[in-house]
Amino acid sequence: MKKLMALPLAALAVLGLASCGEKEVETDKTKINIWATAAEEAVIKAVVDEYNGKHEKKFEYEFTAISEADCGTTLANDPTVNGAPALFLCADDHISTLQSKNIVAEIKNERKEKIVKNMTEAAVLGATLEDKIYGYPVTADNGYFLWYNKSKLTSDDVKSLETILQKAKAQGKTFLMNVADGWYANSFIMSPQACGVESLYWQKEETGNSYVTTWDNEVGVKVSEYIASLLTPAYADGTFMMGSNEVIQAGFDDGTMIAAVSGTWMEPGLKNSIGDDLGAVKLPEFHIDGKAYQMSSFNGSKVYCINKTRPVAEQVTAAELAELLVSKEGQLKRFELRSALPCNKDAIKDKRYTEKVTIGGAALVEQTAFSCVQAKTAESRYWDIGKAIGQAYVDSLLGDYKNWTEFLKGKMDVLRKAA
Repeated sequence: MKKLMALPLAALAVLGLASCGEKEVETDKTKINIWATAAEEAVIKAVVDEYNGKHEKKFEYEFTAISEADCGTTLANDPTVNGAPALFLCADDHISTLQSKNIVAEIKNERKEKIVKNMTEAAVLGATLEDKIYGYPVTADNGYFLWYNKSKLTSDDVKSLETILQKAKAQGKTFLMNVADGWYANSFIMSPQACGVESLYWQKEETGNSYVTTWDNEVGVKVSEYIASLLTPAYADGTFMMGSNEVIQAGFDDGTMIAAVSGTWMEPGLKNSIGDDLGAVKLPEFHIDGKAYQMSSFNGSKVYCINKTRPVAEQVTAAELAELLVSKEGQLKRFELRSALPCNKDAIKDKRYTEKVTIGGAALVEQTAFSCVQAKTAESRYWDIGKAIGQAYVDSLLGDYKNWTEFLKGKMDVLRKAA
């Protein structure tokens, strides 16, 4: 009878429904499904194997490889899909949609206190919605910067977007940035010298989320017109490319690509491809009428979330495992295996990180000064708008709009309306 009584109490504690004075009771582990990006599987296995080797009650799980970008979207469509996870890894900007559909569990009481105490402020902010925490911060590296081949471009070359394109064309090489994707399309308008890194953010209203934005002001139009005039011809002649991480890797492997915009996750593969010729720096500047505009970026965290639609026993086990995976040792293991930058305060100070910080990690930190908090800047409705703007940068096709002034106003008006 005592064993039967223990599970509900533990479940209540995990979900924050028990009072602060109640003591959590350890329970048997329940087998769970986990969804995470393919590279995370090795981290989970290492952490679980170490834990299971020291404890009588062991974790059991089934793993499904799915990208952080697709995970939250898939569950938002159907959190009870066959094989649905109790624990899943997603980008922090998915939390708002998942919470609005009552899919993601809130983390309360002692578990919440641990997150606030142990994680960096930016990582906590990304997992927070209206002062409530809905995820366990995993990494602080959900951002991007410039990778380049030092044998083809100098440290001065990579300071200028125009120079990178010129050098690439002169050498018959390519430069890649996936601008027809809302995650990268913001880099130009949100330049600190243009509309600024706080020029787009969303807020909740009674009828839904709405955006406050200045992207369609005079400088936003000016920057967009210039970027389109720069990228459209470069895309047409093959100098400028768009594509996935796999396209970047292939380009560095065969020597056809000399620079690309991506994140820290590319470092092991690119390093293996060109060795000491691999360089990494903040994003470049572009120039209009003699004025330099520093390219901006999104910056966010990856988070482990708990699927609220799963049985309570699964949610309990998911919370216990999530704490292990985001602990100091869990994040250092992730850094070792994936080059993923930790957001656990103790992990950041550990010599296993400080003595081995990668060139990509240093570049990301450099770029962070020109970034916006992704979870506060963009939620689900933004991505299609961002994609449309980015696509227009490379083909200059504005649809039914006569010019960039009308085009940007039309897109921003859609976001300004609560929905």
